[in-house]
Amino acid sequence: MAVWTKSAGLGAFAIGVALGQALPAAADGEFLQADVGRSTQSAVATVVRGPVSYGLNVSKYEDGRSGAANVTYALPIDAPATLRLGPSLGFQEDDDEDSEVTVGLRLVAERYVPADFGSAYLLGDFSTVNRSWFLLGQLTYAPADIGIELSRGGSETYHETTLAVQKRLTGSPVSLRIGYKISSDELFAGFSINTF
Repeated sequence: MAVWTKSAGLGAFAIGVALGQALPAAADGEFLQADVGRSTQSAVATVVRGPVSYGLNVSKYEDGRSGAANVTYALPIDAPATLRLGPSLGFQEDDDEDSEVTVGLRLVAERYVPADFGSAYLLGDFSTVNRSWFLLGQLTYAPADIGIELSRGGSETYHETTLAVQKRLTGSPVSLRIGYKISSDELFAGFSINTF
């Protein structure tokens, strides 16, 4: 990313996190996530080394494919969130049209807030490639290693709101995921690996 989950829920969550104590993201780490549903499959990968972040995302849907690769740099400015900016290269290929490659800019804002119960994480991702955007809010309950996330994303060709629950495997960076895409009425399952 139903009425409250699309706008009011994210807004209230964002205000709560904005008032909390923020910590910078871990300097180095890797993140990989893959989800498989009836009509869509997607994968996202990120590698961070110091101030530089490398990202890749791909999606396959009923009538086409899309994806993007990017490199962003953490801006050395005093802000309530970590800001990353850099170039992005995207592609989109529909079954009935030629593929299209686009070069653009990507801006990422992220904020991590520790809490007594675990943590909260907010992410905003904006790209000029296909005018895409993605907002995510995640709460993690540390004693049970369970996370709940709500996201909303869109571009020139799609919009989607997603609710997901994930369970981290004990002593491992691997989490199993299950969720529901509200806009397209689709269940999905997947996994993530997070070393941050």
